[in-house]
Amino acid sequence: MFFAYKFFLLLLLYMPKPVENLLFAVLYPAYKATHQKRAWGRVQRHLQNTRMDARTCPRKVFHSLYTNYLQSLRYLCRLPSAIQKVHFENEEIIRRPLKDGTPLVALGIHQGAFEMMHRVLTRYSNHVYLFTHSFKDKALTRLLHRIRGTQGLEERETSSVAHTLREFLKNRGILAMLIDQAEDARGIHVQILGQPAELFLRLPLKTMELGAGIVTFRTFFENGKHIVRFENYYLPRSPAAEVTGKIAEEVSLWISEHPEQWTWNYHRNFSIGLAK
Repeated sequence: MFFAYKFFLLLLLYMPKPVENLLFAVLYPAYKATHQKRAWGRVQRHLQNTRMDARTCPRKVFHSLYTNYLQSLRYLCRLPSAIQKVHFENEEIIRRPLKDGTPLVALGIHQGAFEMMHRVLTRYSNHVYLFTHSFKDKALTRLLHRIRGTQGLEERETSSVAHTLREFLKNRGILAMLIDQAEDARGIHVQILGQPAELFLRLPLKTMELGAGIVTFRTFFENGKHIVRFENYYLPRSPAAEVTGKIAEEVSLWISEHPEQWTWNYHRNFSIGLAK
């Protein structure tokens, strides 16, 4: 099974652009028809409730997910064509506290080619920690570990949180997290685009209490480039409520600036009532 997955991966990596576009044109109508009450329907309702339907539509959202996923795979597999498209902005925001010896939690959301976000953090530290979930399919998990492998990046299971935090603080490294989606975690209630939502900030705020700073950053596609932009730095031991409110405002701004590039299809993006 491992070799079957690897063969499929190679097809995705080297698929010509016309074939890539044709495949989406064939798959999208079928997906839309079979997911009216699931992911496609959620995207449509979320766009309407946040009034982002004036800016984008489900087709653009799913096309962005599709193309950014392919670009992420190509970046993880180190294809030069993908690496050359990555552009960094405001790097001093993350470099300065690390230079001063402050451990950092790097927070982002599922926007743009987000799979590349954590790997680029090894550009700034040799000790980057990322919590991941293993798939039930061992062959798929093995392949993903292989293509995600990056020198300086440690993938950890969520069962090792306490040990990982101690190691992260000791090494004054970077703890990488996406805060807008989680399977089994308990989030903090906030407002995103005027709608009730959750951000999964409990762990970052705990590390802040222990002496870590927080850096927010995002990835989005613009003018033929994947932009990795560092946004703000929150000092260690800053007031938790204040930091939560400011990060919620940042997330709302990021989504509103590039609404077609956020993963609106996730079932816990907004309140339970909307996500049904």
